[in-house]
Amino acid sequence: MRWGKKFAVGTLAVVMGAGGTGLFVAAPAQAVGKYSCKAYASLDKLGRPTAYSACKSGGTKAVGTHRVQIKCDQVQGAREQVVTHTLYGPWVGPGKKSTVRCGTKNFLRGFSVQTR
Repeated sequence: MRWGKKFAVGTLAVVMGAGGTGLFVAAPAQAVGKYSCKAYASLDKLGRPTAYSACKSGGTKAVGTHRVQIKCDQVQGAREQVVTHTLYGPWVGPGKKSTVRCGTKNFLRGFSVQTR
């Protein structure tokens, strides 16, 4: 009787797992093409570091989605301790821009683009 229950539970787990993966396969996906992506940074009107990423067609890398990453330094406390924050923009398709902004009293440390 014990082996029967274990077999039934194991079979049910396999069936549920296969059904769950079928849901991910059936989801609509972005068209993956060859693009070259770059990140850009600037200061907005209030002096906050802002970064965005954009992709152009004709590159060598297959890109489905991309996002921008920005690193900001913030000086805190009387001893002026520097804290680095890493912020990420949303994942977007190759034809759109991903934008992220640091808060006030932050300094730009670096920026890059991530693709998948």
